[in-house]
Amino acid sequence: MKNLILYDLDGTLADTRRDIINGVRYALTTLSGPELTDDEIKDCVGTGLHELIRQVFRTDDERLADRGAKLYRDHYKAHMMDHTHLYSGAREFLEHFKDRKQAVITNKPNPFSTQILEALGVAHYFIAILAGDNGLPFKPDPAAIHHLMEETGAAKEAVLFVGDSPVDIEAARNASVEVVTLSHGFASEAVLREAKPDHIVHDFKELLALAREKGW
Repeated sequence: MKNLILYDLDGTLADTRRDIINGVRYALTTLSGPELTDDEIKDCVGTGLHELIRQVFRTDDERLADRGAKLYRDHYKAHMMDHTHLYSGAREFLEHFKDRKQAVITNKPNPFSTQILEALGVAHYFIAILAGDNGLPFKPDPAAIHHLMEETGAAKEAVLFVGDSPVDIEAARNASVEVVTLSHGFASEAVLREAKPDHIVHDFKELLALAREKGW
């Protein structure tokens, strides 16, 4: 049985793709950055805001990255819920595990992470929302996972990490916990398979069936 279920946010619990892309494109346009496709922007998501901006601007100039990040934050603050929504079945999955300890570990900074989960009406399911500015290293470093294991007393065998990217898979591997990835997120199924999670599912309905089958 899994006593601690951990989730990524972007591309896992919530489809935030369009609002992130729009925020990035606003920063790129304002600062005359490169013209990128949606997929090129999407492929840079997952390693933290500053790194996202640095990658899309194709720059090592920290001042430019700081300016771009500020523009992104200003735009995203006003528009982060324009298109963002929970993935189908996510609420039902969280409800299924409501008597266990559940938490979010995301490289996305606060206040955005908490505000999005509150706006979607699911923040109450989580004992913690560890965002990218929580003082712990970003995933794939396992520090946040280890922190929650220590806080809850959960053994590694009792932990499940639910994500959508190779970064999530690597973080779980580094913490020696079981990991399942959803292919509805930011990474393709082919990329996920190459990263070798313990399980790949297409949606939360399939994940809930797997959880029941495995006795999680």
